[in-house]
Amino acid sequence: MREGYVSSHMATVEEQYEIVADRSTNRLSLTLLGTLDEEQVAEAAEEAVDEAETLRPGFDIVNDISRFRPPSPEAAEPIKEAQAELLEMGVERVVRVADDETSQVVVNAFSRRSKQVGYEGMTAESVAEAERKLS
Repeated sequence: MREGYVSSHMATVEEQYEIVADRSTNRLSLTLLGTLDEEQVAEAAEEAVDEAETLRPGFDIVNDISRFRPPSPEAAEPIKEAQAELLEMGVERVVRVADDETSQVVVNAFSRRSKQVGYEGMTAESVAEAERKLS
């Protein structure tokens, strides 16, 4: 792993998430895949906040939800809590990666929750496009 990176990773055969904090770019990258249950969502949300603690205030987030499937409403609550914590920690810009195949339920839920906690995110069709929007 390159210096300046912090990474968490959890995977099963069908679901996984990846969280990487890059201190050199002051960016948190999240990838959510499949359908995570309540425990997995809570674990991922906690790890995202933990990784963000290694970044400076004013950090950006690239959140790839393009292959994420809608969790239950109960399972999604930790996402909203993490979004509020990340805002308090000083997140500056958020870009969600969603393409034509992404569930609109997922896109709308992430957008709604972020607005409820006090910020709005941008949308990109790929991680590369998201990174260009932040450069």
